[in-house]
Amino acid sequence: MTLWTELTATALLGAGRGVPPIRLPGRLDALLVDAEAEHRLLRAAGILALVDRAASTVGPSAEPEPAPAPPEVAAVVTEPELTAVLARMVEEESFPLLLESCRLLAEAGRCLPPRLLPAALELGRRSHALREPLRAALGQRGAWLAAQNPDWAFAALAGVEPVEPRLWDEGDADQRAAFLRRARAADPAAARRLLEQAFPGDNVRTRAALLPVLAERLGPEDEPFLAAVLANDRGKEVRQIAAVLLSRLPASAFARRMTARLDPCIRGERKILRTVTVIEPPDAFALDWKDDALVEQPPTGVKMGERAWWLRQMVGYAPLGWWEEKLALDPAGILALATKSAWKAALLAGFRAAIGQQPGHPAWVLAQLERGGFAHQDAVELALTLAPVEAAAALQRLLAETDDAGLAARIIETADFPWSPALWQTARGKLPRWLAQRDGRLRAALPLLALRVPPSVLADEAIGPDLAPLADALAGFSAALDQRRVLYRCLGLHKETPIEKSPNGETL
Repeated sequence: MTLWTELTATALLGAGRGVPPIRLPGRLDALLVDAEAEHRLLRAAGILALVDRAASTVGPSAEPEPAPAPPEVAAVVTEPELTAVLARMVEEESFPLLLESCRLLAEAGRCLPPRLLPAALELGRRSHALREPLRAALGQRGAWLAAQNPDWAFAALAGVEPVEPRLWDEGDADQRAAFLRRARAADPAAARRLLEQAFPGDNVRTRAALLPVLAERLGPEDEPFLAAVLANDRGKEVRQIAAVLLSRLPASAFARRMTARLDPCIRGERKILRTVTVIEPPDAFALDWKDDALVEQPPTGVKMGERAWWLRQMVGYAPLGWWEEKLALDPAGILALATKSAWKAALLAGFRAAIGQQPGHPAWVLAQLERGGFAHQDAVELALTLAPVEAAAALQRLLAETDDAGLAARIIETADFPWSPALWQTARGKLPRWLAQRDGRLRAALPLLALRVPPSVLADEAIGPDLAPLADALAGFSAALDQRRVLYRCLGLHKETPIEKSPNGETL
């Protein structure tokens, strides 16, 4: 009779019914001393199960034994406090905190502790946004481990140097885009040729991920390739990306075609004592417009007639500088003219689209924001097209104007850049009023708000007396804030940042 048979019989009969006590061989029996019959039975079963597992052997594999992991180059995190915080982020699946942590570790020349690598790689498999920063913080051991599991293939090249051609040849879309950005910064023409050669063999999703990289150092020499993509690519999204990039080249044939369509739409009309500028859409949709990614029917959900929709698209693709030259007005004057038009909605929507698609026009963004007349949510989208310093000032003004918790949640979720101390203090001052609205989206965004606290005030920020009554609602915020403090302190990153000023001299 085996021990397992004896245990099963005892369990069936009942450990307390006069059945002789279970005995284990050797020193294992000492682990059962002083235990009641029922506890002795259960303890014996646990010990036997553990012994069975310890004695099990793995059958031989036909696969060759993997080469050992290469020596680590980065400094592995070993500090108990930092390791514990990183482990908590992994265990709690705190993706935003992990993203920041991986970025800071990589910048400091550090990498994740070995015991966290499997769980971190699994999180990277599930979160596309986490992959790029995670790859930078895995170290050589993490890249080696990823290469052993097909599910972690996204990180298999994590240990490869950023300029290594293997990233372009073997990497996923994100890695290839990162490689192309570095190549574009060094030699724009060579990077474009690299993309041209690979483009026909890539799928639609990859083409859509790689083509926007040409926005870096975009120039007239990129026009022939972009024009060919616009004319021939079978992916609608890819063609739209090409159209947007061509709209950023004022001298491109695409931009000239768009302004040529708009030119007849603008005319002077004599009133009683003056001549006013009138802008109206075309009367009919020309067949060749489709070649320039213009769509005849407005999409579902867009409350706009056909002609208004055509006008909105054309305005969105026309170079913003053309309007200033054509109308001899500054952005504020052009928007004032659009506001008085019978086609106001289409014109203003088109200008907002153009601002989003043609970066580098802060005067247009500020003029739109100052004029207003649209939802705060749209104002947030406009502000986010500005450089971080200007965006922080614009968002600070938006937050100061309203106590809308939903708008606050939107800003917290999308303003993913270093917040100025002034923007943070404005948000902090609004917290009691936001929380009083019991907005579910805002409460869900509170841990993310902790990531918006500027590093310059991170060491001193706390839930003070003014927020103490809201401590329960701010528990997630406080926990994330504490973890960031440990991270920055252990990496020696608690440094004062210089006072920032916006272009008009405001302290941010």
